[in-house]
Amino acid sequence: MPEFGFPAQPRQALISSIISDLRDRSDSARTASITGRHSDVTSELDGRVNELMQIEKSIADLNDYAEIIALSEARTSTIQNALEQITEIAQGIADTSDLLTTNGTDADLEIVSQRARAELASVVSALNVEVAGRSLLAGDDAGTTAVADADTVFSTSLPILESGTGAIADYAFLEAEFQNAAGLFDTAFFQGGLGDAPVAEVAPGERVEYGVKANEPPLRAVLFNLVVLAAAHDPNNAIPTSERRPLADLASAGLRTAVAQVINIQGRLGTAEARIATAKARNIASEASLTVRFNDLAGADTFDAALTLTELDNQLETSFLTTARLSNLSLANFI
Repeated sequence: MPEFGFPAQPRQALISSIISDLRDRSDSARTASITGRHSDVTSELDGRVNELMQIEKSIADLNDYAEIIALSEARTSTIQNALEQITEIAQGIADTSDLLTTNGTDADLEIVSQRARAELASVVSALNVEVAGRSLLAGDDAGTTAVADADTVFSTSLPILESGTGAIADYAFLEAEFQNAAGLFDTAFFQGGLGDAPVAEVAPGERVEYGVKANEPPLRAVLFNLVVLAAAHDPNNAIPTSERRPLADLASAGLRTAVAQVINIQGRLGTAEARIATAKARNIASEASLTVRFNDLAGADTFDAALTLTELDNQLETSFLTTARLSNLSLANFI
């Protein structure tokens, strides 16, 4: 008597294997039709996998450079704004001083010194500008403020102007304390590092130096001349009356000279900004080109993938129906 029963186990295993393979291929086709990328790029590229990996690394490197460039742009822009503020302050107070020293009353001249004292604080604030907690004009010690507070700068400098040895001598002596090594500026006012700020690598092998330090001579000169002008017509100090107008004239002229020199620093910084902008444009173009090549290698035809997906789904459906029919077989089906 013949034996009847369910299909043999090997047949069930074969059908399960076919269904599993169809599912995997369907998932891959679905991914390709949606994303436009092969789910298993390695199997598609054969010997071009290394090329794809190199392109991917180059794109990642360019993304890193993009972050450095964005930070450099923020820092240079902030420094430029600070320098612009300083030049406007220095030029404005020099113009006011010249006008009122010639035509103003004693009360007007006192106002000039009061304004100069306030502008001294503004310039100190500009020199201590920060981005993301980094002091931009403090050289290689970005964790500190670049310059001491305005009150310290003024009160420490004032006794030299009160010495009474003569406006020209007092002016020259205080200027030396600001400009000469180991003078008051270096020992009491500048708080940053002696080294320059780190340079920025904005592209492979291309480094841009854009650091500006608060201890550069033109910036020292702005602070120094503001101190002199702030003291020149202040009735609360001991500067001899005969020395007040000469000191104000010297300070006004010194500010004008300093403004021209600070503008030179702005030009130097502008050159660095231009180099950063050029590197940025070049990197963007390189990334676009690499991305096109990457997509050529890793990309899939979404239309073909959709057709393949439809065919595989139909095969899966047929396989499921076949499995269901086989699983419903019983002895009665064979009688």
